Amino acid sequence: MTGGPSDDDPDNGTDPLAGLRRTRNRIIAAIAGVAALILIGSCGYHAIKGVAGGSARDHITSQYHREATLDEGDVQAYIADGAPADVADQIAIAEVPTDRRSGDTAPGNVAGTTFMQYPNYLVALFPYGVGKTQVMLSRDYRSGYHHYHNYVGGYWVPSPSYGGSGSDNRGGGSGGGGK
Repeated sequence: MTGGPSDDDPDNGTDPLAGLRRTRNRIIAAIAGVAALILIGSCGYHAIKGVAGGSARDHITSQYHREATLDEGDVQAYIADGAPADVADQIAIAEVPTDRRSGDTAPGNVAGTTFMQYPNYLVALFPYGVGKTQVMLSRDYRSGYHHYHNYVGGYWVPSPSYGGSGSDNRGGGSGGGGK
């Protein structure tokens, strides 16, 4: 053996496709590497989000002071430091709400209130003393919707299984319509 290229070596100058094969293999390796990084990044993101709580409900129950004396039926009360808009921002970091509404746009509503819609529950935030917020967490979506209907009834549906916004009232009256 002379240390030179052998007949079995595709890179001995006799295989004109050797350079193309190397390029193809490098492209495949790069694609596989990028796919692996995306998969690892996605899993890491979900793992970190899971450790951080991952839901507004978990954030509220772990970060704010429970105040059972302020409960209203199926809606549990918590007290948080900060203005309602700031507390709502903190909650939205834990889980982005489906919708978020200011409650002070209608006559008679409390200025500074915020309502956050999630698929399985609602969160209402009210000013509570100086620099505090009363965070109200509903047991489920329906109980929260019915409890805060006066605030959110014109925007949100009574059941999260409906798409869009507004009321599920179909109107009608006498005459049946559409006949």
